[in-house]
Amino acid sequence: MINDDSITLKQLTAIKQDRMLVCETLQKRLRTTIPVYDLCTSLELQSVELPRERILDKTKCHMAFRDLAEKRQITQTAPHCYGNDFDTVTVARRFQCVAIADVWMHYARFLSLKELVVLIDNLTRRDRRLKRTTLEYLHESLKKAGRFQGRRKCLQALRLAKENTDSSYETRGRLALMQYGLPCPEVNYPVKLANVTALLDMAYPIWRICIEYDGRHHAAQWKDDNRRREQLERKGWVIIKLFAEDLADDNSEERAALRVAQAIEQVTGKPFPLTSRQTLERLSDGRRWRHNTLQCGSSLSSDGDTTKIHTDLNEYDAMMRSEAFWQSAERPA
Repeated sequence: MINDDSITLKQLTAIKQDRMLVCETLQKRLRTTIPVYDLCTSLELQSVELPRERILDKTKCHMAFRDLAEKRQITQTAPHCYGNDFDTVTVARRFQCVAIADVWMHYARFLSLKELVVLIDNLTRRDRRLKRTTLEYLHESLKKAGRFQGRRKCLQALRLAKENTDSSYETRGRLALMQYGLPCPEVNYPVKLANVTALLDMAYPIWRICIEYDGRHHAAQWKDDNRRREQLERKGWVIIKLFAEDLADDNSEERAALRVAQAIEQVTGKPFPLTSRQTLERLSDGRRWRHNTLQCGSSLSSDGDTTKIHTDLNEYDAMMRSEAFWQSAERPA
């Protein structure tokens, strides 16, 4: 069964409280040693939704060490040693954690590119209570970091990440659409309705196509959702609903992308053929960003002519800082 629950602040707080009890017990046992928590342990203590991976043992407290001489094998802990320095923060006045940007870089060797992008989106949420950092800060942190395992993957993930999202499933849905040749949709796109401004999960404004992820949290607000849908449709919007089952595997994601492509064809009157499934590594290739072939952040043609889909390099430079940044990031000191 697919778990389509969105992780709420209340759930993250409960997870944090449980982890704090475990860490407190550990610190009493260690007495004079002050551990620095890393990876999933650090994220739990800082109330961040975990990415998907099956390598790290979540039952253990993961600890970071700066050199091999400090590394210790302690029962119910998982030690990790790093050649590069890392920043720390204090949680609840008594728990030392690896800082968010460094946790993200440490995770690179354990995560797929997709989940590394998901982690960035989780860290840069629209909700200020869940927002832990910004894309700009992650850019700067990576630029300053030395060589480490997974650096290139971090660079690729930054190119695909979107700030101010609301759900990890929305992130996975956005990436799935792009893998079949669809443009990168706008996230949380604002549309003025009768008495409120609605934020659409994902949208192609030029075609008035909205893609909404419908998780279990929507069940309690179905009346409001239906009213909002009616108002959007009156404004000419086409609404496509995605569920967890639509992101279950490659075939499901292709069918979801086909629904969006068919909606574009319905609006424009012209076919919008999908590509074969592309890897995220290919989509994040720096050459594709620099030579107008990646559609993320693109200016879309309303008449459906896919040859007119292009990247606005001025907008891209503003978003991705500068060409010099990427060159320096690709060639670490």
